[in-house]
Amino acid sequence: MQNVKKGLIVRTISGHDKNKIYVVVNCDNSYVYLSDGKGRTLDNQKKKNIKHVVQVGMLKDELIEMLNNNKLDNSQIIKTLKDFK
Repeated sequence: MQNVKKGLIVRTISGHDKNKIYVVVNCDNSYVYLSDGKGRTLDNQKKKNIKHVVQVGMLKDELIEMLNNNKLDNSQIIKTLKDFK
């Protein structure tokens, strides 16, 4: 998966957390930083290789704006991810 950006909803395809759903909260050249709002909160993000995730959706525009302004909280992530499980 090459075109990774903040606000994508992804599913992991390898590792001990295989098939879990996360939100991409940050990314760099080869890693994404993921949060599910529960075990992996915004303060304790999961670092994952970009090759090990696939996109399944995207946050709504207003949530992406909140994420970019650091105003998104864990409860909003939990509510959003319920639709993808």
